[in-house]
Amino acid sequence: MKKAVWLSLVLGSAAFAQQQPVVAGKLAPGGATFFTWLSVVSVVAMAVAAIGVAFAQSMAARKALDGAARQPEVAGRLMTQMLIAVVFMETLAIYALLVIFLMLFVNPFAKYFLL
Repeated sequence: MKKAVWLSLVLGSAAFAQQQPVVAGKLAPGGATFFTWLSVVSVVAMAVAAIGVAFAQSMAARKALDGAARQPEVAGRLMTQMLIAVVFMETLAIYALLVIFLMLFVNPFAKYFLL
C-alpha cells in the first residue's frame, strides 16, 4: 500500500511541473491550470475506480467461497458465476480508464483553453 501511495505521488507530481510556453498554439490564461487539475482529477478518478472494483471483487470472491464451503457440490457453478461477475466488474474499471484517457488525450474542452 505504501508503495502505491508513493508511486501515485511521484506520478502525480509531474502534473504540477511548470509548463513551457506553447509555440504553435499559446495557452489561454488558466489553460495550464485546467490541464494540471485534469491530470490530478484523472489520477483520483482511477484510484476511486480501482478501489471500488477491488472491494466489489473481494466481496464476490468471499461470498462465492462461503457458498462453496457450505455446499461443495455446487462449487463449480458458483465459481463460474463468480468469474462472470468479476469480468463485468473489471469491465467497469476498464471503462473508467478509457474515459480518463479520452479526457487526457482527446479532450473536447481543450479548444477553450488553447488560443
